[in-house]
Amino acid sequence: MKIKNILACMLFMAHGAFAAEITLNEHVKYQDEKIIQSNIRDECAGLGNQFSQATSVALQSNGWSVIKKSEVDSAAPGVNLKLTILNAFSAGNAFTGHRKSVAIVAELFKDGQLIGTYNQTRNSSGGFGAGFKGSCDVLERCVNTLGKDVAKWMKSQKI
Repeated sequence: MKIKNILACMLFMAHGAFAAEITLNEHVKYQDEKIIQSNIRDECAGLGNQFSQATSVALQSNGWSVIKKSEVDSAAPGVNLKLTILNAFSAGNAFTGHRKSVAIVAELFKDGQLIGTYNQTRNSSGGFGAGFKGSCDVLERCVNTLGKDVAKWMKSQKI
């Protein structure tokens, strides 16, 4: 009987039933909205949410159980990840070539203590077929990659 219980427990664990929980902000804000170009703020309003979603998907693929909240309380118990967009830049267009970048910071808290900070910037010229992509599509490409970067960084953290 004990062996069956042990095997059942191992099977549960293999399917992620005991995945570590992490809370992150669903609505990622700009650190200082005044320095973000108005066309990015107006036309790419979902950029922060896309960054949160990309990070969430990447964390889940690394075994985390993600809880999203509108705001992250850094003093709350448990593991909390606060995402912020520091800057976003958009120049060029489909005809002259895209020149876009997004800079982010991820702050990792455990039981109210800051245990790690990650800063990264990603640039994109749009990739293959960029002539058929809008500026927001290219900026979203940047935040999708940044979400994967954050998840990769999380693997290196001692939590």
